[in-house]
Amino acid sequence: MDSALATLIRVLHALERVAATSLVWPEGLLNPGGPHRRLDGHLYPISIGDDECLVFGKLIEALRPQHCFIIGNAFGLSSAYIACMMRDHGGRSVTTLDDRSEGEGVLIAEVAQSLAGQLQLDSILENVHGRAPGDIPVAAKQPSYQLIFVDGLHRHPQVTRDFRGMLPYCAADTVIVFHDSWIIGVPEAVREAKERGMYCWWVPTSCEMILVTAKRSLFAELQRLFPQGVEDRGRRSYLYGYLLHLREVASFWIGRLSRSLHRRRRERATTRSPRP
Repeated sequence: MDSALATLIRVLHALERVAATSLVWPEGLLNPGGPHRRLDGHLYPISIGDDECLVFGKLIEALRPQHCFIIGNAFGLSSAYIACMMRDHGGRSVTTLDDRSEGEGVLIAEVAQSLAGQLQLDSILENVHGRAPGDIPVAAKQPSYQLIFVDGLHRHPQVTRDFRGMLPYCAADTVIVFHDSWIIGVPEAVREAKERGMYCWWVPTSCEMILVTAKRSLFAELQRLFPQGVEDRGRRSYLYGYLLHLREVASFWIGRLSRSLHRRRRERATTRSPRP
């Protein structure tokens, strides 16, 4: 078993000890991949897919980033995985910035912190409460980051604002990762990166990841690492992803309603007076 997969299994086991989760899109959303996860009883947030964690694993094994900055943390699966991989491959720091606005934000943040504690990541991972892009200068302790993950609020122009907020912390060896190419806001940010002369590589994971760098030789390395990717995959209709997502939302609420009705029937059955 390679180290990236072994680390993912270790992180998932730690998450199981911290909180109950359920699977979402077990076979992937836009492309084969996944599964994704969410906390039991919570519609949002939904984690990145296991296959997308492994993309980060391959990046870290190959590029050995020293410092990573993540916008958007939710219940901490991706940041814990990245921090574990970086710790095992010479990395020095991972910083997350999250405003706790998705789902039950405070509870979600507590799960993220507990997960980091389970994995003993205090020496490398710092979860900062704040909002991008305004709080990026407060959270960023390094002059530059070799790995940046933009996965905060997926709206336009927020993703572009987050991207611009991280530009002062980019160096020649920086790789920026965008997630969820199907959601409005992400393609617009990627387009701006291209307009700035940066190279973009679409990787066909479950929700699609876009790897961005300003360095041509580094871009060639990304192409080598992920040969299944494309430089310009064209614009898929937003409707495709949203329809798949709406199906999951409907399934969640139907399941919750069904469990609630079943519970009420059982309660009525137990309180009903026995017949003489």
